Amino acid sequence: MKILALICAALAILAGLVGVVFLDRLMELAKFTLTPGGIYAAAIARIVLGVLLFAAAKATRTPKTIRVIAVIILVAGVATALISIERGQMLRDWWLGLGADTFRIAACVPVAVGFFIAGSALSRRA
Repeated sequence: MKILALICAALAILAGLVGVVFLDRLMELAKFTLTPGGIYAAAIARIVLGVLLFAAAKATRTPKTIRVIAVIILVAGVATALISIERGQMLRDWWLGLGADTFRIAACVPVAVGFFIAGSALSRRA
């Protein structure tokens, strides 16, 4: 189960680093996710990631915290599935209006969460 937690951590770190380093590529991906198929693909990816992380939580040093993170990701996936394309485009335009630096700072959150999950999965219980 630690492998699942490490895979989830690696995906979070990768997603965050793409946002920090390759912001233009992330914007291209954001355009794809604002199509009917793209919204559902993003929702399914978040839901699967949340479920996998929830299942892997008991093998980590901080299972309650990892479960909370998993539930947040799962709720984000369900919310993504329920959002309309027009609302998603409004949110994207709002984020883009904040500027590239703000977006890069926000992209550091999944990096930090990913490192926390990895550290929790790799350390031993007391």
